Amino acid sequence: MFSSPFTFLRRTSSQYQAALWMFLSGILFTAHVALGKLLSGSYEPGLLAFYRSVIALVWVAPLLMRMPLSKFKTKHAGLIVIRSLFGTAGFLLAFYAYSQEFGIPLSQFNAISFSRSLFIVILAYFLLKEQVGPRRWMATAIGFIGVLIMVRPSADMEIGSILALGSALCFGGAIILVKTLSRFHSPLVLLTYANLLSAILTLPVAIMQWENPHSLADVGLIGLMALAGLLAQSCYITGMSKGDASFLSTIDYLRLPMTAVVDWLIFQEFPGPLIWLGAAIIVASTLYITIREAASSPKPAAPVASD
Repeated sequence: MFSSPFTFLRRTSSQYQAALWMFLSGILFTAHVALGKLLSGSYEPGLLAFYRSVIALVWVAPLLMRMPLSKFKTKHAGLIVIRSLFGTAGFLLAFYAYSQEFGIPLSQFNAISFSRSLFIVILAYFLLKEQVGPRRWMATAIGFIGVLIMVRPSADMEIGSILALGSALCFGGAIILVKTLSRFHSPLVLLTYANLLSAILTLPVAIMQWENPHSLADVGLIGLMALAGLLAQSCYITGMSKGDASFLSTIDYLRLPMTAVVDWLIFQEFPGPLIWLGAAIIVASTLYITIREAASSPKPAAPVASD
């Protein structure tokens, strides 16, 4: 009898399940950013960000209709709003960073986005008062050297790289707040609040940039972009809930070669050697930070993907 991939995932061991969920998340995330870059040739990134949030709500509506309203009651409205501000700013900057207008390669954007782990160390120290040892500070400093190699600060530095770095900072802030909020709310509730508030926050930008989809094909592509982003988040959450962060972070880094292949096949772009050098330094430092955190902390609640 035919067995679906999801049935197979349920039958395998926990760590293998987690790895497969993370691998699926990487594929879906790559599809999401690739569709976003393709569509940015015809639509403004701010409008695409609005479409993404609204359509994501439409996709999850059937699940929300089964949930009692009591699940959405919260005593942490302020934190939810601040988290949504960080998250919305993060993916808005991301849309602009890899758009065809500012157009850094998707693989370069992806590599810079991993610097969010470096920002999390700093934000956790100042906002959550977490203890950070000298080894993690050293790894964080080395990671930022990798960022500098990729961004190459100068008078003619790429705007897309600056936007990508700002996106990583915002996503770092969002993840820090999710560490607190995930103790009180389910991932679905947090995702719903995030997309609802993001739709509201991006509405003014969408109104200024408004244009209806040009064709039914574009409607389909926009819908697929939103669905890929939503499913990528869901797979990420599921994977992180089933395995160790230090193990799964190595799977998450597969997004780098995935987006590099898309850059080459679809956009005829390929990052230069300095981008790969900077990416390698960031990956090594963030992987070390993740392993140190996993070794010194109890297993945390499943995180919610920030984008």
